[in-house]
Amino acid sequence: MVRVVGVKNLHANPSPSDEEFRLGSRSGLNLCNVINKVHPRTVSKVVESSCDSAASLDRAALSAYQYFENARNFLVAVEQMRLHTFEASELEQGGKTSRIVNCVLTLKPYS
Repeated sequence: MVRVVGVKNLHANPSPSDEEFRLGSRSGLNLCNVINKVHPRTVSKVVESSCDSAASLDRAALSAYQYFENARNFLVAVEQMRLHTFEASELEQGGKTSRIVNCVLTLKPYS
């Protein structure tokens, strides 16, 4: 069974599997929160959910458009910072997450 890694439990599992990482990043919420943490106000509009658990968030709280909006806002910010990026579709597809991970890791010097 795959757990969804959400904003509130990012520190609960410091080594999520590729699939857990992808599912936790899919809504773009974690990505936007991470970039805003290391570089405040980089993404000014983050679509949040009133749900407490990441599993509920993943089920239906955000529409596909809202998922895409967060991911797009994150990717625009990363491109403006001239960092490594990935395609938004990679968040939806299973399989390799290396480009997503590499993108997030390029934020490390900003922390």
